[in-house]
Amino acid sequence: MEKEEIDVFYNQEKGGEDSHDQMCSFYTTVRKTNRWPTRLFYGTIDSAALNAFVIFTENVPNFEEHKKEKQQKFLKELALALIIPHACQRFEVQQTPQDVKQVIRSCGILPAPSAAPSTTQRHSAQRKRRYITLCANSTANRCATSAKSKS
Repeated sequence: MEKEEIDVFYNQEKGGEDSHDQMCSFYTTVRKTNRWPTRLFYGTIDSAALNAFVIFTENVPNFEEHKKEKQQKFLKELALALIIPHACQRFEVQQTPQDVKQVIRSCGILPAPSAAPSTTQRHSAQRKRRYITLCANSTANRCATSAKSKS
């Protein structure tokens, strides 16, 4: 019995998929989840990172030439390149909680805070807090009317 042409082609090409799966499994983002879209997302991230690594090593053939953990070093550099701009932007936003800012500082992404407060911190500390007075009446029209009648 002779194999069909499609079976022969599949058997010749399946090695690429096997090696792709193996290389993705070395450094994976996959975590246990019951949601299939999340698993699909993790698989997409793994494939994208592996493809970026393959393209990078083709373009820079002597990258960490004698090191075993080339892929690990590349993935760390890739992660930092993606995280640092977002962390810097998040750090600069005033509404970011202090504990989040402390975590960003502790990761070594940003320098430790200086002893002198910044000009925006000094300015916000000098501003007086304004309080809103509430009217006892239920609608804004009654509120405006009652304010006029009292004066």
